[in-house]
Amino acid sequence: MRRTSAPLALCGCLVLAIGCAPSAGDPGTGGSNGGAGTTGAAGTTGNAGTTGAAGTTGTAGTTGSAGSGISGTTGTAGSIAGTTGTAGSSGGSVGSGGRGGSSAGRGGTTGNAGTTGTAGSGAGGTGSGNCTFTQSSMISPMIGTVGIVTWSTTLAGATSAKIDFGLTTSYGMSAPVSTVAASNNRTLLLGMKTQRMYNYRITAMGGGASCESPNYTIMTGNLPTGLMKPNVSPATATGLSGGFLITAQYQGNPVTAFILDADGDYVWAFGGIGSQLTGARMSYDGRYMWINNANVPNGTAMVRRVSMDGMTNENYSSQFTGMNHQMAILPDETVAYYAYGSNGCDDVKEFKPNGAAPGGTGKTVVNSKTALRINDSMCHLNNIQYSMEDDSLVFSNLQSSQIAKVKRSDGSTTWILNGSSATITGISWSGGNHGIHLLGLNRLLIFNNNNGGSGGSIAKEYMWSGTSGSQVWSYTASPAQPNMVMGDLQRMPNGNTVVAYSTRGVIDEVNAQGMLLQRMTSAGAGATFGYIEKRATLYGPPPR
Repeated sequence: MRRTSAPLALCGCLVLAIGCAPSAGDPGTGGSNGGAGTTGAAGTTGNAGTTGAAGTTGTAGTTGSAGSGISGTTGTAGSIAGTTGTAGSSGGSVGSGGRGGSSAGRGGTTGNAGTTGTAGSGAGGTGSGNCTFTQSSMISPMIGTVGIVTWSTTLAGATSAKIDFGLTTSYGMSAPVSTVAASNNRTLLLGMKTQRMYNYRITAMGGGASCESPNYTIMTGNLPTGLMKPNVSPATATGLSGGFLITAQYQGNPVTAFILDADGDYVWAFGGIGSQLTGARMSYDGRYMWINNANVPNGTAMVRRVSMDGMTNENYSSQFTGMNHQMAILPDETVAYYAYGSNGCDDVKEFKPNGAAPGGTGKTVVNSKTALRINDSMCHLNNIQYSMEDDSLVFSNLQSSQIAKVKRSDGSTTWILNGSSATITGISWSGGNHGIHLLGLNRLLIFNNNNGGSGGSIAKEYMWSGTSGSQVWSYTASPAQPNMVMGDLQRMPNGNTVVAYSTRGVIDEVNAQGMLLQRMTSAGAGATFGYIEKRATLYGPPPR
């Protein structure tokens, strides 16, 4: 943005043993007694009953995203014990007495009973942990799409949790809880559309166990009146990165910082804090939204830190005197930004909310004129990014069309791209630059505003090795989108690139081959926006 213009988320088998009948004795001679009848054979012992089959073990539940899987259904118990074997048949009939004999033959011995079969032993599957939940929910009175769930659980040793939520009981979104208190846990549901009924379920984990609550519901409310859904063409497309888009309203009505979902629907908005908003960045822990205005030309900086439920609205404007355009949030929550300097060139600065330097205005890392090694009397910065790999800051200067990296520790320059003081050859462009996106220590994207007067802004990618580099990718919109004020871009994890033509109210998503997949166009006259950030989720650290 130029200084001088005011710019526009699982029977026993039956066996009969029959005794044999004895033969009758011969007639006794001389009156002798007949021999005793032969003893009947004992009945055969019945077979043991068959063992009942074991019950099937319950299948373990599939592991859920960022939580425990649903417990398996308890296995069915083993079948009834085997049928008792049938007793053997009694021995043969008593032998008939021999003729003239005095003694009758002895009866056969009774067969033994069959052995009883053993019962089957079914093994049950693992069941879910037993616990109860106490919960209540409400919609934030400040932001009608933010749900606030207050809850507790009786699960012993609970250390973490999550709340899955969505328009159906398939949910689709999840709010992680890294620490579980004994009571009154407070979790926000972010990314919901207006005037919709949402389902949600709490899962608590800890001590090797997990348990789930029943399904609950919550009805969302409205956002500020006047928000117009952007036109999305085509409405659906394959290969998109999805997620949530964070930006701020630069011109139009109402002026808000806002979040759009993948459908182009507003899921978060906060306004009433000033005009010409250009920067909106979530804190590193995802609890707050930092919002700032353009402040071009130099006037009064407006900087707010708003909690994601809108219940806390902190005014940091006095700590960011001279700040303009946008900011970067570091892992320790330090804010890197730039502000008008005393020599006509902006200062690269830092501020930590809970540890401001003396005077309450942060510290100066380096003056941009010194870092760029130029003699220009005017250095107007318009983008800053944090390089985590080497704890450095990378900034963009409009006037000299340059980008430079400096160390946070001492402000010394690591490299300079483009212009008279460049330290890397083979990389050059003209026509100004705003948004930048770091892809590594030796690779980045830039938003080249007018490519030296060609009439259309271009997204370009450069990489280098040592002190020599080249352009390796670019995208030019069709029809051309001449965007002189602001402009931003971001490479997505799937290889797509999102290119934002701020004052044109146009956002393109293109694939790695530069093919346009989808275009989003602001609805309403004069509806323009500032810098962008796309996120897969509205929880946790920002994307690279």
